[in-house]
Amino acid sequence: MVNSRRFRNIIILTIIIFLCLVVITVSFRGSDIIEKIKAETIDIFEPVQEKAFSFFNPVVVFFTSIGDYMGLREKNIRLEEENAELRAKYAENINIKVENDALRKLLGLDLRKEHDLMTVKAIGFFNDTWQSEIILNAGSADGVQEGMGVMGSSGLVGVITSAGNNSSRAMLINDPRSSLGARILSSRKLGLIEGSQEGVTYFKYISSEEEVYKGDILVTSEHGLHLPPDLLIGRVSSVRNTPENPYLEITVEPFEDFRSLEYLVVIKN
Repeated sequence: MVNSRRFRNIIILTIIIFLCLVVITVSFRGSDIIEKIKAETIDIFEPVQEKAFSFFNPVVVFFTSIGDYMGLREKNIRLEEENAELRAKYAENINIKVENDALRKLLGLDLRKEHDLMTVKAIGFFNDTWQSEIILNAGSADGVQEGMGVMGSSGLVGVITSAGNNSSRAMLINDPRSSLGARILSSRKLGLIEGSQEGVTYFKYISSEEEVYKGDILVTSEHGLHLPPDLLIGRVSSVRNTPENPYLEITVEPFEDFRSLEYLVVIKN
């Protein structure tokens, strides 16, 4: 009996607490108390927010500026690359007709009519800081003589420097001792093709006031002692103009890959 009465009192108390919570919620709904609390909170934290903004805003602006600068720099690099590519295509288009004529000559359509050619094979190769040479399987007994030019399927390889009875030695055009007269195929500007100890081939003695383009084709000049003119040599790979140098620094990419030479022709006079 006592337990039953206690249980009933607990239920009544629970109901009263629930009703009180409902009354309190309804009383505060629509009131300004919550909004006032929010407003006071904002007022309290406003100085902190202002100082934080003053401190971090320059940092944000700084990193934003760096991002903008990097974007402009990348865009400028892309534009420079596109400009260089356009210049190269322009030079290539200028040279295309004369280059085709020279290629036909290289293939023997004209060269074989004008000169006595002999097919030879490279049987040795020397390449270091001081020399860049190949050994051929033909010599003086075959009519090979010092000064004769050696051609590959793509362009000039070098010049015979010594000949034994059955073999000969040819200096490649990238040898540091090599120096050959050459012209730019399109403009006919005259200079010298010279090698270097680094194995880089240069086109030298072109005035810094001249216009030379990446992609220009180089051929032998008519002033060579043994070599016929207009033999393909290579293509201009870079042009550098420095204020202290009266000449352009022009590097050349030979048409022949000297590391894979095998069958060649000697131009016999």
